[in-house]
Parts: sequence; structure tokens; C-alpha cells
Amino acid sequence: MKRKILICCCLILIIISSFLVSYKIYEKKKQEKIIALTNERFNFFKSNEPIKNPNDQDLIYLQNILVEKEKNENININKVKQLISEYVKSNNLEQADELLINEIQKYSNNINYTQEEFKKTLNNNVNKTLAIDIYNNNDFIKNLNKEKKKREEYIKSLTEINNFLVYLEENNSNYVINENTLIIKDDNVLEKVNTYNENLNLQLTIKKEEKQIKPVINNSLTTVPILCYHGVLDNPWGIESLFVRVNEFEEQMKYLSENGYTPLFVSEIKNASNYEKPVIITFDDGYLDVYTNAFPILKKYNLKANLYMISGWINGDVYMNTDMTKEIANSSVFEIGSHTVNHKALATLSNEEIEYEVSKSKEDLEKMINKSVDVIAYPTGSFDQRVIEISSKYYKYALSTINGKENIQNLNQYSMRRIYVHRNSSLEKFKNLLN
Repeated sequence: MKRKILICCCLILIIISSFLVSYKIYEKKKQEKIIALTNERFNFFKSNEPIKNPNDQDLIYLQNILVEKEKNENININKVKQLISEYVKSNNLEQADELLINEIQKYSNNINYTQEEFKKTLNNNVNKTLAIDIYNNNDFIKNLNKEKKKREEYIKSLTEINNFLVYLEENNSNYVINENTLIIKDDNVLEKVNTYNENLNLQLTIKKEEKQIKPVINNSLTTVPILCYHGVLDNPWGIESLFVRVNEFEEQMKYLSENGYTPLFVSEIKNASNYEKPVIITFDDGYLDVYTNAFPILKKYNLKANLYMISGWINGDVYMNTDMTKEIANSSVFEIGSHTVNHKALATLSNEEIEYEVSKSKEDLEKMINKSVDVIAYPTGSFDQRVIEISSKYYKYALSTINGKENIQNLNQYSMRRIYVHRNSSLEKFKNLLN
């Protein structure tokens, strides 16, 4: 009897063990199936490929994240600025407004996605641990704070551009647009628009409205002073005499402004007799201090000047960089010219070397500023007949360092004379240079 009971117990244990093993196998297969289905369900999120018409809450939640990810990938403030600039230059502020409103609305929603919120959307048919792991490993989610910051900065930039457009609309009676150029009548509006243009890097061409001067030929005018500067710096790093002090330069520019002088671009020299007191201001080399010190003063007194850049030395330690050069070229203050590629004395070079120095500089500068470069200043004043002949193939005018005023009735088109303005020049001495 005992033996029979023992056998029964053993059979029962075997049956229970078999059942437990079978159940474990079943559960394992069930979990594997759930994991496979979970991977399949959320594969679109792992591959960042949106699906069509999601119905379940978890799918909708992840789909929305992918939509926001794609929107952030399309953020391009430079493209917006370019379009806004084109709309402004074509006097189409309504379309500019519409573009900004659409962009601000598109990106104004928050992207506050969290693991806990996603977890609430999951049902019991998925492996929640795996689902959360898939969620956390998405690049957009891993960099969510950075993506939020990107959007915040974009909205901020759009808002700043919008403030500029509002300002233009409020002051539409103070400017006109002609040939893609904003011509501004009021000095305060000019200063404000220039500030917006520089801060937002819109690369608009802006000019102060010039008073119409009746072109009466001044028969007594035969010569025009072309002033030659290099640097404007209180503490020179190079040849001291080439750097006028900041207060000296401002005093000189103020004198020109208050005493009826009309600064011209070199390209305008043939029209000099239309003005009572024409003068031409030039800078050689493109030193950094021309941007930091001379440029603000020239803007302050609404004066034109000419700047001759050594194209191969742009971005050097003591020279203007590319952005500064573009900014100056797009202002109404400076006309950019060439000072060759490497500042070599041209008359000492072979014909091939001369050709390279004058042509390559023109090519690189024009590509940089997107404007024609028609004037060259010979480095160290070195030139001969070969230099003149080669330069004349690429430029309309060339400047020398021969001292004296330029005779507009008998123009030395490719060896124009200039007058050096040295450091420590008193205002009286400066006046004498003009006479």
C-alpha cells in the first residue's frame, strides 16, 4: 500500500514538474513574442520614419516627436534672413511679415516630452521596459534640452527680425527703396536701421539720402586732393607715422563735414567738377583699426572713403577679417579696391607675377563682397609701364604714391597722385594739404 502511495506521489510530482516546465516555456515564448511585437511596433521611431495615420496613443505620442524632430532639422535662420532681405529690398514687407508669422507659429509650441508621459500611453500588449529603452535611445530625446534651446534661439532671432520689420513699417515715410538699396532721409532712422542690419547680419545696402546738388561745372576746379591714410590707432604696432591718432582723424573728418567738402569714391572722380570742394579719402592695406576706429567716425559724419585690401592677408592678426570686409563693402561708406594679393612691389616682378597679383586679388575680392572691384592701389607705390598695361586690363583706375593732387582735366588714370596724411598732423597742416 505504501509503495502504491509513493508511486502516485512520484507521478504527481512528475506531472507538476512537466506542467511548470511547459508553463515556463510558454511564458518565455510569450515574452519573446511581445518583445518582437514591441520592436516591430516601435521600429518607425528607432529609424525616425513617420507612419501613416497612427491610432493608438503611444504611436501618436511618438509620431508627434518625429514631427517636432523634422521641424527642428529644418531650422535655418540664415535662409530666413536671406528671404527677408530680398523682400525688404523689393519693398514687399507684407510677404516678409507673412513669412515671419508662419515661422513663429510653426515653432512656438513647447517640446516638453518625458519618459513618464510616454509610459502612460503604453498598453499591456507591449514590453514596457523595452518600449522605454527605445524611447530613451532616440537621438532627439537624448538631446532634448539642446533641441529646446535651438528652438528658443530661433524664435528669439525671428522676433528680433520682426521688430526690425515693425520699425520699417512705422518709419516708411523716412526711406525709399531704389535699385535694392534703402535710401534713408532721417539720420536717426539711418542709425537705427544700420544697427539692425549689422546685428541681424541682413546684408542690406543702406545709404543716406544725398541732397540733390545741381551739377554746375566748376571751371576753376582743376585738381582734387586724394588723401592717403593707412591706420587710425593711438598705439601703433608698426611704422608710427602711418597711424594717425583717433582724435586726429575725427578732427579731420569733422572739418571736412563742416566746411563744405564732398568726399567721393575714386570711381566718381570724373564727376568731381560737379562739386565745389571735392575730396577723396583712401586707406591702404585693410588694417583692423580701419574697421574699429575709422569706420564709425566716417559713418558719424556721413563721409565716403575708399579701402584697398591685400586679399591674401585678410583674416591676419592686424587685418580685417572676411565678415568685417563684407560689412564695410555693403555699407554706404566704403568702396573696396585691390592692394594685390601679397603686397609685393609690382615693378620688381615678372609679367606673370604681376598678372597674378592684380588679377587674383580682384577675383577673390569680388567673390567675397559680391561687388565689382575697379580700382587698384600699387603697393609701396611701385609701378612701371608693364604694371600699368597689365593693371589696365582689370581695373578702371590705379593709385600711386606720387605726392600731389590729381588733375581731373588731364587724369593720370593708372598713376593717380595722392597726399599722405601722417601722424601728428595738426588741423592747420591738414587744411594746407587740401588747398
